Amino acid sequence: MSQEHIDQLMEYLKEHPEEMEAVHSMLLHEIVDFASKKGFEISSEELQARQALIHLINGT
Repeated sequence: MSQEHIDQLMEYLKEHPEEMEAVHSMLLHEIVDFASKKGFEISSEELQARQALIHLINGT
């Protein structure tokens, strides 16, 4: 479920660029708190796993 919420959060942020900009400067726990306040249930571990996968795919 958390991965779906990450996808939904990303869609939300695409529709709200001012909030996307604010999220870019947040620490991991702040992003989790922000998401929770917006109704998205995500965990730090899921966000870290998603980021690791992106790096693996992109070779960065």
